[in-house]
Amino acid sequence: MTDSPDLPALLVRGGWELLDPRPTATEHPDTFAMPTEDEIAALQPGSMVRAMFEVVTIADVVRDGLAPYDEDGRPRLVTQVERMWAIVLGVDGDLVECALDNLPFGTHTRLLPNDRLQIPSSHLIATGAPIADFDDYLAFLARWEADPENPGTDPTSPMDPLAPPRIRSDQQEVCERVGARAEPPWPLGSGLLAKNVTPDSLLVYGARFPADAERRDTGWVVFADNDDFDEVSRTVGFTVATLQDMYQAHPAIWPYITLPTGWGFTLAAGTEHDVYPVEISED
Repeated sequence: MTDSPDLPALLVRGGWELLDPRPTATEHPDTFAMPTEDEIAALQPGSMVRAMFEVVTIADVVRDGLAPYDEDGRPRLVTQVERMWAIVLGVDGDLVECALDNLPFGTHTRLLPNDRLQIPSSHLIATGAPIADFDDYLAFLARWEADPENPGTDPTSPMDPLAPPRIRSDQQEVCERVGARAEPPWPLGSGLLAKNVTPDSLLVYGARFPADAERRDTGWVVFADNDDFDEVSRTVGFTVATLQDMYQAHPAIWPYITLPTGWGFTLAAGTEHDVYPVEISED
């Protein structure tokens, strides 16, 4: 883990805490707007609210300049701030009861979508109009909380710092199947995306090379139709894209995005054809 004094305390509390945004708003009044009193007063069940959370996550070379694991294979943990939305369930004075509507990017936090939270109105950073299907959402929430398949984990129960990173189940399945240790990349990091990749591309190739922190490059390269990288580079060309942009270009790549450096995949018509080690030149 890093030497951040917040980490041990955060891990004891489930790997997260709610942040007070008022100091940030005071420091940056021109770029950080808080909800007005009228916007707070207008909150009702079904309204959307947004707040800032500090969460614990595995390190990323691009974002943190740190390898995700130490020399003994233990996760190297850091903290990051995430801004997440929640659905208002009720308002009691200055407290807003709500259910989280985001999955944190953080890999070592127990916080999950639909977890119930109480957020002081002073800690809200944005509000939104009520969702159209709030009654349906309440029915879903009741079923979810009563479902025996629901883990029902207390979001404030201690988090094991040696636990593997929490990632999507499809990403976990890929890594476990090939025996690779997951290295979740920072979603705002970049990669090289061939200009001809679209959601309809029939043959898609991906490979992860060493990350470059200075370029915010996660190491991912995704291209289509031709498995010869050099030829694709000459004839089609690449663009620098964030991983989120790469997901938009071809969503079927997402189960493979946590494969570590030195791995690649081939998709045919949006389904897996192969996952394999990639030879990396020392040049």
